[in-house]
Amino acid sequence: MPRPRRRRQNLLGVDDGGLVHVGNATIDAALTQWLSARHGSLKCDYDSTPVYFAPMSPNGIGNKVLALTMSFHLALMQGRAFVVTDWPPATLPTSYPLHEVVRPSACQALFDEDQRGRPPIAKSTIRWSPLTTASRFKHAFTQPHWCHQSTRLLEVPPEWASRVSWLQWWRALTQHLYSPGRRLAAGMAATLRAASLLRSPAPRAGAGREEAPLWVAPPPAAGDPAGGEASDSPASSSSAAA
Repeated sequence: MPRPRRRRQNLLGVDDGGLVHVGNATIDAALTQWLSARHGSLKCDYDSTPVYFAPMSPNGIGNKVLALTMSFHLALMQGRAFVVTDWPPATLPTSYPLHEVVRPSACQALFDEDQRGRPPIAKSTIRWSPLTTASRFKHAFTQPHWCHQSTRLLEVPPEWASRVSWLQWWRALTQHLYSPGRRLAAGMAATLRAASLLRSPAPRAGAGREEAPLWVAPPPAAGDPAGGEASDSPASSSSAAA
């Protein structure tokens, strides 16, 4: 007798329509509001807002993601606004703007407007990471390369210590900080080829309106069941995501 085929576990959250939902639908609403008040919705000025500068040029995309997430955590633990100081990083050729990758803080635009001829960061290592960052912010701290040695990485903010575990906290941090924009979603879909991308949460049946897709996968080309090449901008039609 032939052996029954094992059902593959759906690890990507792809539904029967070939849609991948991306976003932060699984974060507790109260925690989302708490993070937003200390990040994207934070009122920012040069004179009174304490900021946490995060150099972004260690080697490897995995290291960059870890560096961003650890810096975001430490900024929150210190009550500081999170600011990326060198995007695009010298060690990662990319045309994506920062806001396509992460949800920028309210202070990021002020930092980007303050052009002071800062020297480029060729590579962020223990030896070469900057210890200070030239800016108009009067209360600023620059993350050293060895921030991962801080014991605060093992802590959860006191407001949430009794409500979420350490792993739940880091999952919330990651899902809140990383918010793929339309161009990045298109690039992700080009890698996944035949998958369309929607932002979470998924629209409820009978809700009265359909969510516009971030990216609609192109129809399969002749003789190519995986789909054709993806363009640099999302398709305008949403019929494929119905």
